[in-house]
Amino acid sequence: MYGYKHYRFSLSIDRDTLLRIRVRTDEGMVVDLDANHLKEFTSEDGIHGIFELLTTQENKFVKIQRLN
Repeated sequence: MYGYKHYRFSLSIDRDTLLRIRVRTDEGMVVDLDANHLKEFTSEDGIHGIFELLTTQENKFVKIQRLN
């Protein structure tokens, strides 16, 4: 999408650790995520998978989606 930034990353975290999350993107950039954006992907085992984060050019959250 034009005008947006995309960040792809893998995540495997147990439910007890889930508060504020810092991930490293496939490109090596470190991104802090609010755990509230990941609620829909949380199960009894936590969160596992490959995700893509979409932000505005000003780094404002737009959406996150699971890729696998």
